[in-house]
Amino acid sequence: MAVFKDTLGKDFLEKYNGVELFKEFTPGIAKLPKLMYKPYYNKKAGDVVDTCIKLGRCTADEAAALEKAFNERYADK
Repeated sequence: MAVFKDTLGKDFLEKYNGVELFKEFTPGIAKLPKLMYKPYYNKKAGDVVDTCIKLGRCTADEAAALEKAFNERYADK
């Protein structure tokens, strides 16, 4: 059972098709080169998105939509 805030960045990207979710809900993050994702592999997805909000890569509304979509798709798995 995956919950967005507790999912590691690497798992988000590799197990849960995170890049596609970024493209759909947070295009500012999706435009970053994949190399930019590596420092966040061992951080929780919720923390990564909070950092992106602070850096201006996405809005709080976009982050909330991303989290909601992730939890709807993967929380029961």
